Amino acid sequence: MTMENGNGFRQGDWVKSINALGKGLGDDGRSMISLDPSVIMGAAVENTGLSYFGEDDWFVEPLHALCNALETEAQLTLLGRLMARHEVQSLLQNRLRVEDTLKQNPEILDEPIENPIFVCGLGRSGTTVLHELLSEDPAHRVPQLWEMRHSVPPPESATYDSDPRIDIADREIALLDKIDLDFSTMHVNAGNKPNECIFLFGLQFLGDFFLGQYNVPSFVMATAAKDLTPVYAYHKKMLQLLQWKHPGERWVLKCPAHLARLDFLFQVYPDARIVVTHRDPLRVMSSMSNLTTHLKAMRSEVPNAAGDMWAAAFGEKMLLDEYMSLREKLSDKSDQIIDLRYQDLMTDSLSTVRKIYDHWELPFSEEAEQRVKAYMESNPQGQHGKHQYSFNDTGLDLAEERAKFTDYQERFGVPSEV
Repeated sequence: MTMENGNGFRQGDWVKSINALGKGLGDDGRSMISLDPSVIMGAAVENTGLSYFGEDDWFVEPLHALCNALETEAQLTLLGRLMARHEVQSLLQNRLRVEDTLKQNPEILDEPIENPIFVCGLGRSGTTVLHELLSEDPAHRVPQLWEMRHSVPPPESATYDSDPRIDIADREIALLDKIDLDFSTMHVNAGNKPNECIFLFGLQFLGDFFLGQYNVPSFVMATAAKDLTPVYAYHKKMLQLLQWKHPGERWVLKCPAHLARLDFLFQVYPDARIVVTHRDPLRVMSSMSNLTTHLKAMRSEVPNAAGDMWAAAFGEKMLLDEYMSLREKLSDKSDQIIDLRYQDLMTDSLSTVRKIYDHWELPFSEEAEQRVKAYMESNPQGQHGKHQYSFNDTGLDLAEERAKFTDYQERFGVPSEV
């Protein structure tokens, strides 16, 4: 059976039953499930039997800011509190296991990471489909969800496609589809699908992993102006661990937030190659705000749709302004960056992918080409249902918002979609 949660979202009726238990206690589960960072760290230590979180303690401050925001701002339901506790503790336990493995096998940190490709761009601008198309090339190593969430023991080539952790990650991520019955039309996940760097950033408790799922504005602000070089340094450490027993010719990674962090990224990966997708920000805006509102409605009965829309509009403007500014500052890296339009990717995916290979003179094997074609044929747009959203639902003034992005659209030849 299904029900609407009061905000028009179709949810499994079991969700209301679970949350009723928290309401019965009168505190939405605060007395049952602690979000105190010291308590969660203690539980992670007890569960793993490990206590070394690594020399780099960059994560501690954002961890405390996150837990405080979850308690004071997120307005969690019992299910939301359980999900938050699970996500925070899982990250801490994975970090403990990673650090223990690195301590026992220091040679992992000698693993070379050469010419990695990073796909970035505004959310909903084609980054996911492009990442998955590039993952079809057997030469490419892409991080799958299961190995980022459960990284130890490090994946091995012989068992990579049959590792039991794939099923564990599958069940974890499938929960979202069972909570929100329309979620699969917005974003498709699986344990063995390529996924975003947010799961690696989460080990340093950078905001990307949480800001789209919880109302935690103070947490976002706490990390907004920090030097993120340590985050990318840990990111590299994770790639070294994951490729140790399952290498590839080159890594292909994806995260929209790389767009505004290229300066930090290049400090750690000076030979990185960047692919940026471009789409009408006003089209992206309505889709992203709708997605984040659904994600937050899974965890809170008071999602702020208007606030998410404002945040999407403000966030996109900031991201794109920062990207254009970074392009000027990083002019010496211009040959390492290629810009692609969403429309071209959707209308001629194969030629768009080939353009990337040609730009960096990479071999595009016949096998890779055939696998890209097969992917396109078996993954038509909208196969899981259509994600319904419209700019008219935003309540924003079209002309006013359009004017904010004139420079961006002109610079990258981005056509308007609304």
